Amino acid sequence: MSSSNSISTRFKVILRWIGIILLILCLIGFAVVYFMPGDWLRHTAGSKVSALLGREFAIDGDINVDWDWTTPEVSLHKVRIANIPESKDPNLLAIDEINFQIKIWKLLLAELNLPSLNFIKPKIILEKFAANKKNWDFPLLSMASKAVLPEDRFNFPIIGSLSIEEGKLAYRDNPKKLAITLDIDTAKGKAESQKDRYRLSGQGTLQDKPFSLQAKGGSLSMLRNNTAPYPLDLVIKMGSTSMFIKGTFADPVQMAGMNAQLNLRGNNLADLFHLTQIPLPPTPPYKLSGRLQKHNDVWEFQKFKGQVGDSDLSGDLTYDVKRERGFVKANLVSQLLDMDDLSGFIGATPSKGTLSAEQKARAEREKSNPRLLPDVPIDLTRLRAADMEVRLKAHRINAQEWPIDNLDIGFNLQKGVLRLDPLNFGIANGTVSGSLVLNGQKNVPLIQTDLMIKRLSLKQFFNNPQFESLSAGHFGGRLKVKGNGRSLADVLATSEGRITLLMTGGRISLLVIKGAGLDVAGATPLLLGKDKSTDIRCAIGDFKVDNGLLTSDIFVFDTTDSNIAGNARINLKEETIDVKVEAHPKDFSPLSARTPITVTGRLKKPDIGLDPKELAARGASAAVLGAVLTPLAAIIPFIELGLGEDSDCRELIQQARSRSVPQPASGKTKVRQSKSRIRKP
Repeated sequence: MSSSNSISTRFKVILRWIGIILLILCLIGFAVVYFMPGDWLRHTAGSKVSALLGREFAIDGDINVDWDWTTPEVSLHKVRIANIPESKDPNLLAIDEINFQIKIWKLLLAELNLPSLNFIKPKIILEKFAANKKNWDFPLLSMASKAVLPEDRFNFPIIGSLSIEEGKLAYRDNPKKLAITLDIDTAKGKAESQKDRYRLSGQGTLQDKPFSLQAKGGSLSMLRNNTAPYPLDLVIKMGSTSMFIKGTFADPVQMAGMNAQLNLRGNNLADLFHLTQIPLPPTPPYKLSGRLQKHNDVWEFQKFKGQVGDSDLSGDLTYDVKRERGFVKANLVSQLLDMDDLSGFIGATPSKGTLSAEQKARAEREKSNPRLLPDVPIDLTRLRAADMEVRLKAHRINAQEWPIDNLDIGFNLQKGVLRLDPLNFGIANGTVSGSLVLNGQKNVPLIQTDLMIKRLSLKQFFNNPQFESLSAGHFGGRLKVKGNGRSLADVLATSEGRITLLMTGGRISLLVIKGAGLDVAGATPLLLGKDKSTDIRCAIGDFKVDNGLLTSDIFVFDTTDSNIAGNARINLKEETIDVKVEAHPKDFSPLSARTPITVTGRLKKPDIGLDPKELAARGASAAVLGAVLTPLAAIIPFIELGLGEDSDCRELIQQARSRSVPQPASGKTKVRQSKSRIRKP
């Protein structure tokens, strides 16, 4: 407080001395205006101000003074301030005409009083080339301003009437590729209730989108009243995005103590990046409302709530703009989240629900695209624009065919590296948890993920009555892959790692099992009555991922009726699939024949059928099951972690462990007997 009073006192002393000096100068000025040539005045003013600014200042036109001993009127024509060499525009500021009145005698009271101030055709170009390179930086002026700029609203100059005619403002942030141009005019409120309020309007473009600004504030006399907040209403529109702010500033001179209601709406939250530099994901149409406050360099959007697509969203957000990249911290909550609204996180487009016209058109185009994986480039400029700590919790999920119960995701973005940790989904009475890292520090991003799938209920995925037989069992596994690329499709096309999926304790249709082996004698009676089922003792799919190619090391189902084994190859680069599985019944039927089931074609729409060319005598089920035991030993820890040590895979685990340990020749018979026990229902 003492510091503030000291600055205020110093400011008044400076103004008083300026007033005395100006009074003397005005007495001399009367003679100067009439007897000194205009060129001399322009040269003197230009050289003094140029020295203060550190670049050229010039008054290229006339200087006119309508002399009055109390309130003279001054007109300056063709005023300009030169730009820095890096800019393509010659001037930072160019004004066709400045007209103002000044009360000379008020300067003796340390009061700067301008009854009128008028700018005609001002053109201002503000440009940023680097963090420490801006065309509005004036080192000497900044040092001088610290001594004279008011710290208190009461010390702000008194301006009776302010007007701007045909003004133009351009702002360019070259590192962030941000550009805005505005046409600016002022108009004083004409209605009786608004006669002391001022309006400022501007329209132009921002990132090639239509942009407009409407501002309405209190009178200029209210600006100096430090006993009451200064009212300000602001409407900003950019394309489909609208921002409505209605509130007050405790201190508008220092741009501090803001307390306002903020209403946001638009077709895509990602568009807010152009206004805020906050990297938000693409979303469906949204509308959000909350309290907007500002304390020092921190903006706060408090207790906001609203809709994003078909999901509700609420929470609190702070944005610290003092840091080089800005820092966002938020806690977000959704009571009912539609998973389709999160499609933008992976570069996909929502296909259902609340969509904008642009999203509907894009969704229609994607339907005809033969490729499945999203190929939208990762925007590294946005990823590097700010740091973030965001937590999103959803208590209920609408995920259509996916039985997702809830989610808890943490988004930690630091210096272009995004970490999703924690990454927890409650799915089908089980969990999917782990982490995902997107490193955007290099021009080609690196994505790596490690997810554990634990005890998901099979029944939750098949709630249609026709799948009544699939009513039990759990599955789990692990997904650990990494890849480089500019989109999700590119990352998966170069991915490396391992994917392991496991199932135990389920039941599958006996009709499907016998039909897969074309066991006509066993399948025909089932076609006439209710479908029966058979137990799945253990199902394992273990895939090696190498340069976007998934190749199965283990692909087997051990059921009470059959052993099903096969091979699978999934090419994520070409988005093709080639799977062949073959059923080996444990009982004998005279009409049995071994015909593999095939899944081929593109991932988006694969073809499922039978391969009659592979008809052959049935092989021994024990031989099929035994072939998987050796590679099985390597993934035992994942089986136990995903399904539990007491799962129905325990017999396979025991045999795999026994095969991984060297045994005497006499022990081979015992192993075969053990396998034989598994083979029988």
